[in-house]
Amino acid sequence: MSDMKKVSPNFHSLFEDILVKQAATHEDCLVFEQELFDAIPLPAFFQDADGHYFGVNRALADFLGVEREIILEQGVYHFLVPGLAEEYRQKDMELLAGGGRDSFEGLVSGRKGHVQSVLFTRATVHDREGRGLGLIVTLFDLSALKEAQQNLGEIELQKQAILDGFPGALALLDSNLQVIWSNRIIGKRIISKENGICTRQGDQCCYQLLHGGEIVCADCVVRRSLLSGKIETGMQEVTFEQEVGEKKFFEIVATPIKDVSGKVTSVLVISRDITQKMQLEKQVRHSQKMEAIGSLAGGIAHDFNNVLTPIIGHAEIMRFRLRQSGQQDQELEKSIGEILAAAKRAKSLVGQILTFARSQEQNSVALYVHPIIKEVMSLIKVALPSTIEIHQEIDTECRQVLMDPVQLHQVLMNLCTNSFHAMEGGVGVLTVRLAKGEVDQDGREWLVLSVADTGAGIEPAVLPRIFEPYFTTKDKSRGTGMGLAMVHGIVGGNGGRVEVQSEVGVGTTFYVYLPVADLQSSPVESVLTVPLLACGTEHILVVDDEEQVLNIITSILSGLGYRVTGKSSSQEALLLFMEMKDDFDLLITDYIMPLMTGVDLCSQIKKIRPDMPVVLCTGYSEQISEEMLKRAGVDEFFLKPVTLQGLSQVVRRALDQLRI
Repeated sequence: MSDMKKVSPNFHSLFEDILVKQAATHEDCLVFEQELFDAIPLPAFFQDADGHYFGVNRALADFLGVEREIILEQGVYHFLVPGLAEEYRQKDMELLAGGGRDSFEGLVSGRKGHVQSVLFTRATVHDREGRGLGLIVTLFDLSALKEAQQNLGEIELQKQAILDGFPGALALLDSNLQVIWSNRIIGKRIISKENGICTRQGDQCCYQLLHGGEIVCADCVVRRSLLSGKIETGMQEVTFEQEVGEKKFFEIVATPIKDVSGKVTSVLVISRDITQKMQLEKQVRHSQKMEAIGSLAGGIAHDFNNVLTPIIGHAEIMRFRLRQSGQQDQELEKSIGEILAAAKRAKSLVGQILTFARSQEQNSVALYVHPIIKEVMSLIKVALPSTIEIHQEIDTECRQVLMDPVQLHQVLMNLCTNSFHAMEGGVGVLTVRLAKGEVDQDGREWLVLSVADTGAGIEPAVLPRIFEPYFTTKDKSRGTGMGLAMVHGIVGGNGGRVEVQSEVGVGTTFYVYLPVADLQSSPVESVLTVPLLACGTEHILVVDDEEQVLNIITSILSGLGYRVTGKSSSQEALLLFMEMKDDFDLLITDYIMPLMTGVDLCSQIKKIRPDMPVVLCTGYSEQISEEMLKRAGVDEFFLKPVTLQGLSQVVRRALDQLRI
């Protein structure tokens, strides 16, 4: 109460009207004034017109942790802002002189010297005549607000970091498709859009906002989400002209946000680039398709090689007997040669199918390029329309290259097919050249194989991407985007390189540079030489479920002097061997047979007679591993179709191993 006793009579006259009605004494008035002042929850103090402190409330005393008498004796600002006490008092005097009220933010020392941020609010107090009696000053502690603001700022930064770190476009749109907030990807796009609203004629579309450009979507997921109140998803295909017409795929997810009444007020839109995912799925589907083709090719290869075996076998027997008899029939020799050449070409074709479908290990050999070119051009000529002229400029003096002939065949076929597709309307000129290249700085010689067309040419912007897998400018019915990628991979894998020159409206030329094989000597075998055949008199058990194959193998071996017993059933062969195990010198069996495979038959034979040499043959080797052959005790293995010379050597080698 001592503080309020210092209050001038004029100041507390403001409360007299109330107290008079209650017949209060002067002491009652002072008590009422102090209690009323202490009821103010904010720290506050009074100054008179001369700048003297004459009252503080309980909240200020608690805030400073100092008794009120001490505060009034030494001055409020002495405790609140020791270094700025005089400056703050001077501001108070200026406000007293001018009147009115104001507020400002400052730092004060609270209990135990703890510095806090507060808001000073000052107001002039007047008497009934309007004279300024003094100032009342309140302090609002801003510490909690500052901390909340700092926390909100940190949360906002964290939110923005999450938004900007999201690998896609993300935005919150209101019911009018206006951006409330977005991550940086969208932020860059809406700069040029008025008010950040994505619009198109007669409608509004989120895809323009998410991906830019004039994209018309038939079914906007954001609008669907606004109407349904459910999470909606969709996918959009976008072509970016600035990126060489590249197509990208985006997955759009629209999530509605509702108020407490359940009304949709906004939509959270997320867009992710799923182009790579789509490409991977496409590659998986392609891989599965190739696996299915490989399985089909394996079955075809087995059956086809069984068909070729009697063709090649009978032709070779005819030629062998013709030569043994000493008859000179050139026409018959020529016909037999044509049969064998066609059969061997069919065998090579099966090998190419298996190589492509199963990616078998390639067998690089030293070969001349010009015979391959001649073979491919004879094939491609059938497929091309007569309106396309084919020119060949082949240097037959070019040296050999070290490469798999099937791979070289694939390279040339792909380049010629690509050139054909480039000539619109099927009219133009296809030119294939083979020439000696220049010797490089390392002294290495090169061959240059080129394929040129007079087609539409390739746009300069597209040219750097033509060797990418699955990239194609053709429609889906004419290309998969793998042809040139395969060419590039094959040539690069063989130490070469591919270059391309193209001019729009004029045509395109692909140059394939292949290193010349470094061979010390290349002995050439004459195709006219009659091979030396290994003969014998041993007893051989032959097992094959194909009657024609069984007959031709039996005939070949019988012609070579062997005693042969043939069986078309592996089970019958096993029973016969059990009865006559010491009478047979060799087993030749097919691999794929019903009820008991050739591998199982070999295992059973070895159990009965471990020293019995066994030979396994098949038309398809993909399912046979070296470990499988070793477990079954197989001594020799060969692929169909069998040839006279090949069969004679395998049989002799297996029999002679027994004697070693």
